[in-house]
Formats: sequence, C-alpha cells, structure tokens
Amino acid sequence: MSGRVHTKTIPPHERISGFAPYVSNLDDRLAVYEASRCLMCYDAPCISACPAGINIPEFIYRIKTGNFYGAAKVIRESNILGGECGYVCPVERLCESKCVRRNLNEEPVAISMLQRFAYEKEKLKGLVKFPKSRSKNKKVAVVGAGPAGLSAAYELARMGYSVTVFDANPRPGGLLLYGILPWKAPWSVPESEIDLIKEYGINFVTNKKITDLKPLLKEYDAVFVGVGATKSQKLGIPGEDLNGVYPAQEFLHSVAKWLMGEGKAPDLKGKRVAVIGGGDTAIDAACASVRLGAERVYIVYRRSFAEMPAVPYGRNQAREEGVEFLLLTAPVRIIGDKTVKAIECVKMELTEPDSSGRRGVRPIKGSEFRLDVDSVIVAIGQKPDEELLKSYGVKTEKGLIVVDENFSTSVEGIFAGGDAVNGGETVVEAVAEGKKAAAAIDKFLSGGKSSKK
Repeated sequence: MSGRVHTKTIPPHERISGFAPYVSNLDDRLAVYEASRCLMCYDAPCISACPAGINIPEFIYRIKTGNFYGAAKVIRESNILGGECGYVCPVERLCESKCVRRNLNEEPVAISMLQRFAYEKEKLKGLVKFPKSRSKNKKVAVVGAGPAGLSAAYELARMGYSVTVFDANPRPGGLLLYGILPWKAPWSVPESEIDLIKEYGINFVTNKKITDLKPLLKEYDAVFVGVGATKSQKLGIPGEDLNGVYPAQEFLHSVAKWLMGEGKAPDLKGKRVAVIGGGDTAIDAACASVRLGAERVYIVYRRSFAEMPAVPYGRNQAREEGVEFLLLTAPVRIIGDKTVKAIECVKMELTEPDSSGRRGVRPIKGSEFRLDVDSVIVAIGQKPDEELLKSYGVKTEKGLIVVDENFSTSVEGIFAGGDAVNGGETVVEAVAEGKKAAAAIDKFLSGGKSSKK
C-alpha cells in the first residue's frame, strides 16, 4: 500500500434512497497506516490552518502509536465539537490544504478521516471530560444553541460560571441538527457532544426565541449572542414570491425537521428542481432534492467549476447522484402564474479578475433561454435575521453584529460570535469564536464588571 487511503462509499443508486451517511470510516489498520504518512512537522502549517488550533500532528502521532483515546483527548482539548468537525469541516480549504505532503506532489494526509476515527474510538469508551473549575457565583446567558453558542457555553461552564442557553428550536444544536443533513454527519455525533456539554451543568431552555436582551441583562452578569445566519439571501428577480420557490436555509431546515418527525418536507417527488447557487448549501439542497424523489435536479451557477466555492467532494457527490450542472448561467426571472413553471436564464461569460483575484461575469446578449422546472431553491448565501438583531439593541453593519477584537458589542456586557458576526463561515470557525468570546467574557467578569443594571 502506498499513498493516501480512500475509504469505501455506498454506490449512488443505493445511497439516494435515504439520508444515511454513505462514506465508511477507517478501521484500525488503515488509520495507523494513514497516520504514518504524517511528517510530524515542526511548527506544522496544518495547525495554523485550523481555526480551533487543534494540535494535528500530536493527535495523529497518538493514532500512529495506537493511543486512540489519547488522540481524541488532544482534539477535544481544543474543540468541544471535534467529532462533528471531523465530518463537516471543509478540510480542502483548511488544514489539508496546508499539508506539507502537497509540496512533495502527494495527496495530503487524510486529517478529517483520522479525526473521525479518533471520535468513533472515543465514543466507545466515553467522550473525554475535562475537570470543571469551582463556581464563580456569576451567571451568563447564551442566546443560540448552535456551534458558537455551544462552544461559549461549554468554555464558560468549565470556568465555573452558571450558564443558561436559550434556543428557538425544540432541540439544541442549531445548524448541526437543523442545517447539516445526516448523510454528511450522523446526528448521533453532535447529539453525543451536546450530551457531554450538558454534563457541565448547563441549563438549556428550548422553544424559546429571545427577541429582547434587556431582561437578560438584568438577570445575568453577561450575555453571549450566537444566533447564527438562519435566513437566505434573495435573488431579487421577478417571480421570487411564487409558490414553489424555497430559500435554501428554510428548505434544509424543513427537511431536517421532517426527518426528526417534527414536520413535513417539501413535496418534490417527480418534480424538476433548479437550485440557484454554487456553494456547499446549494450542493446540499440539490442532493436533498434527489433524495426527496425529484425527477431532475439542476444546479444553476453563474461562474465555472473553477470559481465554484463548494468543496470538490460535494460537487463529485452531486454529479454521481445525477445532479445536472448548468454553469455560466444566471436566472433572470422565475416564470409562473401562482406556482413555478419555469425560469428564464441567460448565459454568462467570465471577465478579468477583480482586486480579490476572483473573476467577474457578464451576460451574453441574446443568450436567454427557458428552463422548465416545478421548484426553485435559492442558495446564493445566508444571513442573520436582521430584524432580530435590531431588536437586540446592539450596533449592526450590513446586517451583522459589530464586535471588537474581544467579541464585545456596542452594549457593555453583551458579546457575540459565529455567523451572526462573520456572516456565515464554517462550524469550526463558529466554535473558535465562541471559545474566544468565552475567554473575553471571563476577563470582563473577572475585572469586577457585570451587565446587571
């Protein structure tokens, strides 16, 4: 055996019949082999490429030497959602993109697969639990039980603070349960990590949407806002309000709730679906549509594959599952009476790169065409609920909460992090920001300050 390990996958015609994971994990032999490919770099670039700062060579070395639980401990020390991140991190853009093996014209070490392996071994013995500090007799409220909120709550509870987490959904997890469908990461992974977080005495109040922070400021010494980016950007074209047009975030949320037995999924059986966008959310919406029985699924993207932000394995998955890509194509209007009948599109051409290095696009005159579809899913980006953020009374800019280097907002005692601040990055980025915000809250409260009025 030589080169990177590639695990088995369930054939496309079988996996599209359900939402179960389709990529197998490493066994002991393959994990030890893959770990042996790591060069154990001094000042390893993969560590600086990980937003959570996991000591990647260290956990890989422990796998190499058979200390699987020790590997999990290294991961858990830096990232409380390390198991989930092993499944969902876009490692092609993060740690694996900096692997020194690439400099040798080789494939990078399979860091994410090794991280998953460590989690699965950890789960057999019980997730690693670190000691908790003595009570500091101060209370912190966390608004939002997604990755940023969970990370902040965990870190604060470990420091000895009494933490209460409020979330609008029936279950804590946010994006982890209501946005990431289980073929990417089994829900048992975030559920187990949330159960671990609960062991630190954190109080979770679900089905509770917080629209005013003033009562919390009176009851708690500090507040952390991690409400995420739960709304989808609009196309801004005619016909977007027709029946059969779904914002991607809401679409994935409804599919997740249906899988949990808490609602209905959109009826796409036998229908033709166009997904507008080229990111990971667009790929997820397209693959979910296939699993919901759509007859044909198109991804309509205005640039080429080279500019597409979706990770390569996601694009490959979609193509394997029969999704058709209409590249250099943009929607002009959605056609229909009360319901969607078609979309009018125009072909695009690439222009010179802008100051960021990304190539622009412009429409080709006379290239308009009609694409007959029954449903349209808009996946051109996500954003926080702007009205909700305004109700919090903190300074916002371009629909995002403004914070300083300590994740402090314009209101003393209110901190924020995650997608409501950065606009929608990765799970691991949200985890990292929650952790940094918790450290800032501890410094704020240790200085004798409090938000209580």
